[in-house]
Amino acid sequence: MPVKRRISQTTSLLLLHSSFWVWAQAKWLCSPVLSCHSCALAWFACPVGVFVHYSSYQVFPFLAVGTVLLVGVLFGRILCGWVCPFGLLLDLVHKIPSPKFTLPGWTGYLKFVVLALMVVLLPYFLGDGTWFSFCRVCPASALQVTIPNFFVYGFSLNGAKALKLAALVAVLVLGVFSSRSFCKMLCPIGAMLAPLNYISLWAIKPPVGNCRGCGRCDTYCPTGGQPSSRIREGVSPNRAMECVVCHDCQDACLHKENQGQTTN
Repeated sequence: MPVKRRISQTTSLLLLHSSFWVWAQAKWLCSPVLSCHSCALAWFACPVGVFVHYSSYQVFPFLAVGTVLLVGVLFGRILCGWVCPFGLLLDLVHKIPSPKFTLPGWTGYLKFVVLALMVVLLPYFLGDGTWFSFCRVCPASALQVTIPNFFVYGFSLNGAKALKLAALVAVLVLGVFSSRSFCKMLCPIGAMLAPLNYISLWAIKPPVGNCRGCGRCDTYCPTGGQPSSRIREGVSPNRAMECVVCHDCQDACLHKENQGQTTN
């Protein structure tokens, strides 16, 4: 992973979770990354939690939807690659030595099922207290709320906490073997932002005239998005739903004299 992206992710982790003053928090505003708004140190709300709650109230979350759309249209999924704290954790656990594999392409559609069912429809019909709500199994919530609460209030395990912890362990174990597997398969925020990659103003400029089809960029893509197929056609490699706009393909290219970031 390029150093500058690691620095950006680490800085974002610290900044997003540095609120020691409840009165100063802005949890009426969503930050389109997977970061639980129930975390005592979080500045902003998580759009997933907002969507779940508003669905249960059967009210449309205009501000949350508008925030996600604005970020997506401007930058696509760049927050997934450069800002999301949970994405940083997944990048780190994948560095643990182990056999590696890439998930089949069809698994990328599962996150849309998760978004539709566990974030919108089931909370709408069953309420936000349903065991089928995404917040009930959110691995970020387990990491940021459930585990810290053990140290603050003492270890007390019940069914709800056990379910979250089991989901966290499963996601991290899968992340060891398959890079960014949660982002590709299950993340509702990824599902919200993924289609906007096709129209976002942020575009990674391909090495026009320089691409030799070596496929080196494919081996560096954390989501297995095969950016070379788009680069050979002169299309921005981030014009794909699974791209987290990490720019790793750009940094990996051996023939990148004409590359850069552009907007269009």
